Amino acid sequence: MERLLEEIDRIVERRRGEAIRLLRELIRTPSLSGEEGEAALIVGEHLRAAGLKVEVDEIHNVKAEMRGIGGGHSILFNGHLDHVPPGTMADPYSAKIMDGSAFGVEGEVIYGRGACDMKGGVAAMAMALSILRELETPLLGDVKLAAVAQEETSGYGTLKTIRDGFLGDLAVIGEATNLNIHLGHRGAITVKMEIRGRSCHASAPDRGVNPLYKAAEIIQEIRSRIIPMLPTHPEYGETTLAVTMLKTRPEAVNVIPGVAEITLDCRNTPNLTPEELRRMLELLIEELRRRDPELDASVEIMRRIEDRPFTGYRVDPDQPMVREAKRAVEEAIKRDVKLGMWRFMTDGRFYAWRGIPAVGFGPGEERFAHTDQDHIRIEDYINSIKAYAWMACRICGVK
Repeated sequence: MERLLEEIDRIVERRRGEAIRLLRELIRTPSLSGEEGEAALIVGEHLRAAGLKVEVDEIHNVKAEMRGIGGGHSILFNGHLDHVPPGTMADPYSAKIMDGSAFGVEGEVIYGRGACDMKGGVAAMAMALSILRELETPLLGDVKLAAVAQEETSGYGTLKTIRDGFLGDLAVIGEATNLNIHLGHRGAITVKMEIRGRSCHASAPDRGVNPLYKAAEIIQEIRSRIIPMLPTHPEYGETTLAVTMLKTRPEAVNVIPGVAEITLDCRNTPNLTPEELRRMLELLIEELRRRDPELDASVEIMRRIEDRPFTGYRVDPDQPMVREAKRAVEEAIKRDVKLGMWRFMTDGRFYAWRGIPAVGFGPGEERFAHTDQDHIRIEDYINSIKAYAWMACRICGVK
């Protein structure tokens, strides 16, 4: 086994240039949710060229498989092809190589939208499968890759692959973990609060009731009173709540709107249910209404594609395959790794809810995801290829 790991190291270093080119090509290819076709083509062609069985479905999920000779566990690598909009990023699809000191990190990095979340992980997984294909040592179990669409908007891509029966005994989610092992994440609740006023011409505001003023007071009360009351959990950490959107109807510069709509993003732990959060907000509105009889507001919990009271998950770190995955990473990157939890959500939950252990391991730092500093360290990316390949050997077994 030691010689096999040395061979993986040798092949990865020999193919370093190819790996960097693949990642840069993916970053240069815009792939917003629902528009992943070209990115799926790039990943699919790379895997086919390695001799792997590849299927691309109608929503641009890429499913690749390397069959084992039998008798071992199977491993499924999962990563998503889509990314959030570039927003205010400069040259978001440049995929330029630059000094990481611009972002406070050491070494060279590749910059661009989706580098961290999570084209670095997808490219590394694809490279790992092609490197496993190059090795002469056959694996006992199957190795699979699901490079999915629509993760950023719903998770529908992964759900579809699961419904298609594309599964493994262990799922590895390639979201950014800074090369550590993550065991899960908190849940998510989306709340919409509608504040109803009375619309009128902005030149005569006294004729109407401006819901924006009432929304501003509600937001301040949420910040000063609701957020400090939110619970923490010994395994999942703190519950967070943030105002993310404020919209009006109608939207016009010379109209007092009739409706203001606040959107809240809550990342909850098992000790706060959606119904409990809704009741907290409704009690706040009731109290404010006693001071302001004109306040007319309601609270709605938005349903997700998965209708569950808690949408987070956590795998047991003492499960044998979880321990084996951690051991494999440490052997591959030659350092101890920490166990942690993501602050954001991942598609790992869909596997965990079906009894499949889902661990997180990927290049990149979570703090740079969805930011104008979206990038990935080249050495971390290269090391993750080694780790994915070695993890497959450890989990699947070799002849």
